[in-house]
Amino acid sequence: MTKSVSLVKVISYAAVMSAVGYLLVSFVGFGFKENGSVGIAVGLFIGMLTAAFLFADIKNEPAKKKPVRRNNADANRVMSIFIGNLAYKVRGRQLAALFEPYGEILSLRIVKDRETGKAKGFGFIEMSERDALKAIAALDNHEFFGRNLKVSEANSQKVD
Repeated sequence: MTKSVSLVKVISYAAVMSAVGYLLVSFVGFGFKENGSVGIAVGLFIGMLTAAFLFADIKNEPAKKKPVRRNNADANRVMSIFIGNLAYKVRGRQLAALFEPYGEILSLRIVKDRETGKAKGFGFIEMSERDALKAIAALDNHEFFGRNLKVSEANSQKVD
């Protein structure tokens, strides 16, 4: 997991340090006792400097990259498979059990209606391109829960 520090955290730290700077200037009295804004400015400056040093190296882990989408037949490429004509009672684990013999499933989603929460009769699975091509060849028009599945490479159209 990537570590990150939000700007809010840095600004919060700087605000705390500005209060510390104000108190420091007020109590020690560097000749700015009458002008409290100088204390706040000094504290803010100290806060921003220390925040920059403290939080500068916290993003030391590389972000996890998403799998590369398919272009050519390569086991490292990911392909999204469309599964249509699914029985409405099919669950994710049942669909996964059907596709697992062909390779590792990277993600699985059965599309549901937003309002009712009921399955719409289709879904998507992501696998390596090599495994996906094997699964498509074997499972297109395969009978599953009394229905012939329509299995193909998914196109990039958005589904509601």
